[in-house]
Amino acid sequence: MVFSSKRGQYFNLGHAATYLVLGIWSVICIVPIYWLALASLKSVADLDRPPSYLPFVDFMPSLAAWHFILLDPTQSLIPRFINSLLISSISAAITLTFAVFSFYGMTRFRKTHIALSRYQTPIFFAVIALRLVPPVLVALPAYLLATQMDIIDTQGLLIAIYSAFNYPLALLLVVPILGLNATVEEDAARLDGASHLRILVDILMPINRARLVTIGLLLFLLCWNEYLFATYLTFDHAETLTTWMVGQLSMKEAQAGGEAEELSHMAAAALFMAMPAFLLAFSLQRLAKHVVGRSLE
Repeated sequence: MVFSSKRGQYFNLGHAATYLVLGIWSVICIVPIYWLALASLKSVADLDRPPSYLPFVDFMPSLAAWHFILLDPTQSLIPRFINSLLISSISAAITLTFAVFSFYGMTRFRKTHIALSRYQTPIFFAVIALRLVPPVLVALPAYLLATQMDIIDTQGLLIAIYSAFNYPLALLLVVPILGLNATVEEDAARLDGASHLRILVDILMPINRARLVTIGLLLFLLCWNEYLFATYLTFDHAETLTTWMVGQLSMKEAQAGGEAEELSHMAAAALFMAMPAFLLAFSLQRLAKHVVGRSLE
C-alpha cells in the first residue's frame, strides 16, 4: 500500500513495516551485547547495586575485568586465543585448498568428469551425509586413536579433525563458484598450452578470489565456534576459547561467593571471544557487496 504526501513524495507502508521489524530485531540482538559490555566495565561494587545502563553517568567504567582476562599470568585468555586463531585459520586454509583442487580435478579431467556426470547425485548425497554425521560419533574414535598415537591435546590434531569434518561443506560451496564445466577462459588457456595447475592458480582462483575468501571466512567461523571436538581432544596445551569458557562457567557454578567479580570477568571474556566473529561478519558483508557489484557490471 502506498500513500502520497502533500509534497508529492510517496510513503510505502510495506517498506516502513519491514524497517520497523528489522529495527526491533536489531535492538533484540544488540541489547545482550550491550549488557555484556556494561558488565565487563563495571566494578564489583557497581555490579552489586541495582542495574545501571549509562557509563560515566550511572557509574564510572573500570578496566579491571579486561586487565584480569588479558594480563593475569594464570587466567590470561591470550594462549587460548592464539590456539583458536591458529587452529581455525590453518584448518580453513587447508580445507578450502583441498576442496578447490579436488573439485577442479573431478570436473576438469575427462575420466573423473565422466564419472562425476554419471554419478553426480549419489556422490553429492554422500558428501552431504558425511557432513551431517553427528560429531560425537567421530569424537570418541578420534580420541582413542589420538591417545594411542600420542597426539592428544595438540594443535595439529584439531587442525586435521576440523579440516576433514568441514571438507564436505567446503566442496559443496565450491560447486557454484568453479562450475561443473570449463569456462571460456580455461579453454583459451588450454589452447595456448597452459597446464591445469596454472589455469587453476593464475586464472580461476584470481577471478573468484572474493567468493573463495568468503568461503574461507565461513569455514574459519565454523572452526572458531566448534566445541565438541575441542572438548574431547584437548585439555591444556591446545585448549581453545570455547572449551575454556564452558569450563569456567562450570567451575563458577560449583563455587560460592565472588559472583559479581566473576560476572565481570566472564562478560569481558565473552566479548573478547566474539570480537573475531563480529569483524568477520563485517568483512563478509563488504565481500558480499563487492561480489554483487562485480556481477552487475
